[in-house]
Amino acid sequence: MPQLVPHDICTACGACMSICPQKAINMRADRSGSLYPEIDSSLCIECNLCKKNCPIENSCDYNYPQKCYAAWNVIDEERKTSASGGIAIAMYEYALKHEFVCIGAVQEADFSVVHKIARKKYELKAFKNSKYVFSNAYDVFPEVKHLLRQKQNIIVIGLPCQIAAFRKLFPKFENLLLIDIVCHGSVPTIYLQQHIHALEVEHKQKASRMSFRAPEKGTATYHFTLYNNKGDLFYSKRSIDGDKYNIAFHRAIAYRENCYKCNFARPERVSDITLGDYHGLGIKQSCTYTQDEVSVILANTYKGLQFVEQLKSDGCIHAEQRLVEEPIMGDAQLRRPSPKSIQRYDFETYLVKTNGNFEVSMNNVLKKQRRREKIEHIKNILSKFKPKQ
Repeated sequence: MPQLVPHDICTACGACMSICPQKAINMRADRSGSLYPEIDSSLCIECNLCKKNCPIENSCDYNYPQKCYAAWNVIDEERKTSASGGIAIAMYEYALKHEFVCIGAVQEADFSVVHKIARKKYELKAFKNSKYVFSNAYDVFPEVKHLLRQKQNIIVIGLPCQIAAFRKLFPKFENLLLIDIVCHGSVPTIYLQQHIHALEVEHKQKASRMSFRAPEKGTATYHFTLYNNKGDLFYSKRSIDGDKYNIAFHRAIAYRENCYKCNFARPERVSDITLGDYHGLGIKQSCTYTQDEVSVILANTYKGLQFVEQLKSDGCIHAEQRLVEEPIMGDAQLRRPSPKSIQRYDFETYLVKTNGNFEVSMNNVLKKQRRREKIEHIKNILSKFKPKQ
């Protein structure tokens, strides 16, 4: 039976499960709540297609960005309700006008995130804004295969590891445009669900919707917000206010294990286009505007470059060409994976002790960190009173 890649580097992209002719592979959650592929030995015929199509086992081709742009959606309202400069929604809308099928991440009623297909403009709304949790494209892979064979143009926006799966599964289709986002890491869905449940109990409200970057609070402030079934906001906090999920995500405490060894967090990309916040704007070239509500676009292939230029000429976006090195210098995630911190190691320990309880584990992590900071503060004070040699 084939040996799939170890858990510490598996992204759970689903390429192996999708390609299996016997449907012998399924995704199962481990003790931490992270999904991993599992082979049913009674069904496996040892064709090894799973290994041949694994983006980790067999590396994809990478492309260094050809051009870089600072860009934003020309419609102000779209910028206000989108992360960064609202470029993703502009790309989707332009693609629909030109008879593409669109694929993007949608948050379900249980707060899990899956990729879905959109063929109408109203369906694009669900793709908007950031979703800082694990997502999967498992259900769309077979649909994409069928559509590509029907010569249908398709645009996909996803995490780099997901885009690598599309690249492996559908390597010869010119009618497939692949766009990845600059990724920090992916948090198992169960942690988000546990956090929301704890807040529901605390506030005696039922959450029907949430946002990681609430537009009404300003997407640049990263407010974690919850809304009841009447649409009323009943919880809103940032990392600085003590929201445990925000802290766990933005401080790289609670990612899947593979995220700390990510092959795709590098200047070279597996996608046609890369999108993200424009960190580092102005560090290599003078600039007359700030990075607020501005996206970075990296055109990595000729196909991607053509698409961006078409967006510009159609008047969908404002895009100013800048040095490729600027966002790479300004954004560590374009150079390397998120490193493990001492808080991450604490989290791993507490997660085992609490049998996967995110809330209790994070409480313990933060308490321990406060003790460290207090001890360090005392040491700094005492060091000032040491006699000089």
